[in-house]
Amino acid sequence: MYARISRKGQVTIPKPIREKLNIGNEGGVLFLVEDNEIKLKGVTGVQADLLAGSLKKYAKKYAPLKKIRKKIRGKIADEIAAEGISD
Repeated sequence: MYARISRKGQVTIPKPIREKLNIGNEGGVLFLVEDNEIKLKGVTGVQADLLAGSLKKYAKKYAPLKKIRKKIRGKIADEIAAEGISD
C-alpha cells in the first residue's frame, strides 16, 4: 500500500493497516528500523499512555522547539556558506 508524505513529514496510515495493527484514534505506532527497513508495530491507546515519557532518561535536558529550529537553521546556513553556493 502506498501513502504520500506531507510537507511536514507526516504520513496517514491507511485504514486497513490501522485495523490490522488494532490501533484507533488513541493508539500509536512504534517505528522499528532493522537492516535499512522500517517496520511499524501497533500500540493501543492504553499502551501508548504507558510509553509516554519512557525515553526521558535518555534526554540530556529539555530544549524548546523554537531553540532547536533556530539551531538547525544556523547549521544549514553554515553548511551552505561552507559550500560557497550563491545565486
